[in-house]
Parts: sequence; structure tokens; C-alpha cells
Amino acid sequence: MKKKSSLFFLLIGLFLVFLLTAARPVGEHNKLHCYALIGPIEKNGNGSSRIIKKECFANFADSIRAATNGRVQLNSSTQPETVTDEILNFSSGEVSPSSQVVIGIDWDNTNFGGSSYTWVVSGSGCSSSTQYSVSSMPSGWDNRVSSARGYSNCNYFYHYQNTSYGGTSVVCNTDCSSMGSLDNATSSEKWTYTP
Repeated sequence: MKKKSSLFFLLIGLFLVFLLTAARPVGEHNKLHCYALIGPIEKNGNGSSRIIKKECFANFADSIRAATNGRVQLNSSTQPETVTDEILNFSSGEVSPSSQVVIGIDWDNTNFGGSSYTWVVSGSGCSSSTQYSVSSMPSGWDNRVSSARGYSNCNYFYHYQNTSYGGTSVVCNTDCSSMGSLDNATSSEKWTYTP
């Protein structure tokens, strides 16, 4: 009889541990910071950039280090909202045609907080003849973006409600601390030098 009651209490204890673990709020340790290396599309093209490589990391600094092939070494305490174009692309080592530079970052929360998705390209970013786009968001990022920034001369960072650049859109220029009507509603994106 004693063994049965011990087993019963053990099972109840395990059940409670499971419930408490599952109900734990999402905190800093659950954030993911991902990046994707993408290729350009032709000017005025309606296609999508090819995703060449993508990876995710537990912290923002490691994600940026990998995204820039080690050229940018952020301090682990660097807050994402403080990262400027100069820090990412110009003051952290020489930028060459083979360098990977950041053209945009999407964040899960308003004011550049929470998990992030960084978009990088080889070369120098957007120009009058070079633009980038993704016709659908990566896995886990559809209808999730709440703030965004554009970098590397990608002065117009478009967020579209639907895949393949359809529906309503918000242009961030280089900075959107919130997405307004498209909060948690972005399904495709474009980066261009001019509108």
C-alpha cells in the first residue's frame, strides 16, 4: 500500500512540475535571433530574392556576428535598438564587394525589442540598380513583425500585408518603431534605394 501511495505522489509531483514548466512566461532566454543571406533581384523586377543561407542564435550579438561573417563584433550587452547603420556596416572593418552587409532587421516587438530577423546581402546594399525582396516571410515570421529598420542605402523598406507584395503596405523608410495597421500582419517585404 505504501508503494502505491508513493507512486501516486511521485506522479502528482511530476505532473505539477510539467504544468509549471509549460506555463512559464516567455522571457529573454526564449528569444531567437535569426538572419538570412539573400541575393538581389532585377530592377523593377517582380520576383523574389533567393535565400542563400539562414541561421538562428540565442542572442542578437551572435546573430549579427554570423550574419556579417565576423566583421561586426557586438558586445553581448548591446541592445538591438541602439544598433545603427554605422555600427553594422561602416565602422566595424572594411566593407568590400564580398562583404555581407545588413539591409534590414525585423523585430517581434515594437521599439526594436524581442526576437529579431536580420536580412543581409553580399556587397554594399541597395542602389539605383539593386533591390531585394522576399515574396513570403520565413517560417515563424509570417504575421509577426512589430518594428523594423532598413540599412545600407535601403531607404525604402516595404512591408506588405499579403504574400507576393499584395494587400496594404507600410514603408519604413529606414525606421519603424511600430508597424501601425500592419502590426503582426507582414507577409512579404521589399528593400529599395528609391521609391
